[in-house]
Amino acid sequence: MFFSLRRKTSNYFLHGKLSGHSGGIERLRATEDGRLLASGGSDGTKVWDLGAMRQLGSPGSPALRGGTTALVWIKRDDEVSEALFYGTENGYLVCWREAQQNGIAIFVELSSVHLANPAEITGLAFDAPTNRLAVCHRGGLLQVYVVANDMSLQNSFSIMLEEIAPRAVAFGPIWGNQRDLLVFSLYDGHIYTFRGNNGTAVGDWDIGGMIGDIAIDNRKNVLCIDEPSLGTNVYRLDDQACVKTLPVSAKKKEQKKTRQVGLLEECKFIVSGSDHGVVYVFNRRSGATVDELRVHPSEYVQTIATAECAGFSTIFAAKSRDLAGPNEIFVWRKKSKHGRSVANMVFGMFISLQLFLVAAAVVVVYRNFFTIRM
Repeated sequence: MFFSLRRKTSNYFLHGKLSGHSGGIERLRATEDGRLLASGGSDGTKVWDLGAMRQLGSPGSPALRGGTTALVWIKRDDEVSEALFYGTENGYLVCWREAQQNGIAIFVELSSVHLANPAEITGLAFDAPTNRLAVCHRGGLLQVYVVANDMSLQNSFSIMLEEIAPRAVAFGPIWGNQRDLLVFSLYDGHIYTFRGNNGTAVGDWDIGGMIGDIAIDNRKNVLCIDEPSLGTNVYRLDDQACVKTLPVSAKKKEQKKTRQVGLLEECKFIVSGSDHGVVYVFNRRSGATVDELRVHPSEYVQTIATAECAGFSTIFAAKSRDLAGPNEIFVWRKKSKHGRSVANMVFGMFISLQLFLVAAAVVVVYRNFFTIRM
């Protein structure tokens, strides 16, 4: 009996798992340099050292704040330490900052702000050149702060959006000397544009469907939007044209769930979660599915993040369903070119061996046949 010659490869390997959460994990966000990962869910916020693959010390999350629903990292070029802002389901905006305790990195809490008309915070975005932090919550609030050197927040402007449930907020194309703000409405499929300096509404854009999550790259002119009934739609920012749809099927037809999306390798690849335990990796140009990373076939894996860690493209994923017990974060890294070359060489040798065995078997059968005839 011979093994099948068919080969299903992956460009990624499971680097490890991060254990410490209980219940569903809602958000994952890595620092720009890939050194740290923040995670948040029903049991609060945690920070992980990705070099050591371990959890760092951090404050507890009081129950009155609710679970963590949004995350954003802030770091200035002239500083070594990182700061993390996170939002909660009860409308709290919290700031942690990296510190040292006996030579070990930990995080300490600097502030906690309860937003006006509190509701679940659904989006956070930071613009480093102008030190602006944008916050939106499900009740319709768009709040913009200027972040001071000590991480204190100075109010810039605040808007209550009528009959809009914001799903996300992002800094978009530059107008004048600042980036406009884009607010993504969950239910009606509209993207609203506001001037970044004063919040003046300057237009909206209807994509014609629900908005589950977004990923944006202003330099590459790319906006990715999860549409729960289809998959990931890819748009050009400058002319708002939808150039591609990357299908991600919804296996659980009774309720289509939102999926998070991410970008990798200078926007060459797009990553999407799913409701059936698979993380999909697409080539942005061709639209082809280039990888399927499997967690568990019966689980919602809507929560994903991407980063470059120690020179390797890295994908994070976690089960998003409200679980009763422990929940792990899966960490995949892209294989090195050397590793892929070795794997290809081994596979080539395996194929050659099978072909040799097949040829040998044919020779044996041929000889036996003529021996019997004689």
